[in-house]
This record gives sequence, structure tokens and C-alpha cells, in this order.
Amino acid sequence: MSLAGTLRSAELRGFDALRALLGYEYSIGAWFSVVPYVEPRPGRDARPFGGGKIRPVILATPRGPDAVLYPRSTQPSRFRHDADRFWHDAHRHDPPDPCSIDRPGWVILAERVTVEPDRLNDKSYSCEEPEDSPLLAAVREALRP
Repeated sequence: MSLAGTLRSAELRGFDALRALLGYEYSIGAWFSVVPYVEPRPGRDARPFGGGKIRPVILATPRGPDAVLYPRSTQPSRFRHDADRFWHDAHRHDPPDPCSIDRPGWVILAERVTVEPDRLNDKSYSCEEPEDSPLLAAVREALRP
């Protein structure tokens, strides 16, 4: 099949297929709206974060089965320590886009969450955190051992 035919076939299956074909991946700092699960720990199975509601998560490592994400909440009542959370303003895009970060809140750096890799797709994609954002620096710091 020609390159044009392959691209047309991928496009018909959706942008995710086209993205994979071209080798494009979501970058660290990409926001998605999904139901995240707290990573399992010894003696504890994975469980939904925040009652199993759809919520914004930020991609902290490359997408894949072991991707690390951090959830965002507008009500961080459980996470009172500043080291556990990072204040994050609502996004204001120009031009406006369908961003789900529409209210101020906190990114919960104390809870790494997981999502099935196929859930991180164009349907759940929200926007990108700006590269110079203090949040991205905090996310990178939270990943350090």
C-alpha cells in the first residue's frame, strides 16, 4: 500500500491510529480527563482516585503501561501538606479550546495514579501544560527518587 493509502486508512480509523503511525506521542505535561486509579502498593490493590469520577490528570512520564500521572482536584481536603499538592490556576487559552482545567485547584503530587494506556487518547485529551509552567518543574521534582 502506498504511503498516501496507509495514511488514509489510519485517518479513517481515527487520529489515534494516525498518531501512532507517524510516531507522535503525547508529551509530558499533557492533560487528560479520565477515571484514574491510585497505584497499587504492597497489601493494597489499585483503587479509583476521588470516588471513581472523571477528573483531569497530567502525564508525568511517556505514555505506556507504566506511565505516571498525577490527579488534579478542586477540593484537596485529604492532602493538607504543601509537599503533597501543588496549587494550579485554571487555564486560559487563546484562542479558547475545550480544556477541562476550568477552575483553580491542586495537583496531588502525593498520589501517583495509573490509567489504561488506551484511555489516554484524543477523546480524553484536554490540552498541554505550558513548558515554562512551575507545575511541570514540580512534577519533574516529584518523580525524583
